[in-house]
This record gives sequence, structure tokens and C-alpha cells, in this order.
Amino acid sequence: QIDICLKGLDNSKDIKQKFLEKVKNQYKHESNSAIAIYGITKNPKDSNYMIVIEYAKQGSLRNLLNCKYNELNW
Repeated sequence: QIDICLKGLDNSKDIKQKFLEKVKNQYKHESNSAIAIYGITKNPKDSNYMIVIEYAKQGSLRNLLNCKYNELNW
């Protein structure tokens, strides 16, 4: 089981195809990412896009760095 979340992209109704291609490319190379991107979807209520991403159990990147900084291999 994978926990996911949806990250809303405000004012994205008219998003450019080039951006969608970048999201798809990121999905293909997810092993290089801090957070996995699983796809993109559209909110049926307001037609804005949302990115389907891995749920970050540590919260924000700042929280992750505060909690796990000494464990990271730089």
C-alpha cells in the first residue's frame, strides 16, 4: 500500500502542454526525486489540475531536514 496525496495547482485550468510533459518526464525518472510523482489529474469541481504525489510522512521538506539531517548522505 502506498499513501498518496493530491497537490492542487491553483489557476491551472489553462495549463500548457509543455508543463504536462515535464510532469510526465518527472514521473518516468521518479527514482531521482525526493517525493515520487505518480501522475496528474483534473479536479472535476473547478477544472484545475492536481499532481498525485507520494505522501510525505515527515511533512514539509523543512521538517524532514530538521528531523533526519544527520541521517542523510550528502
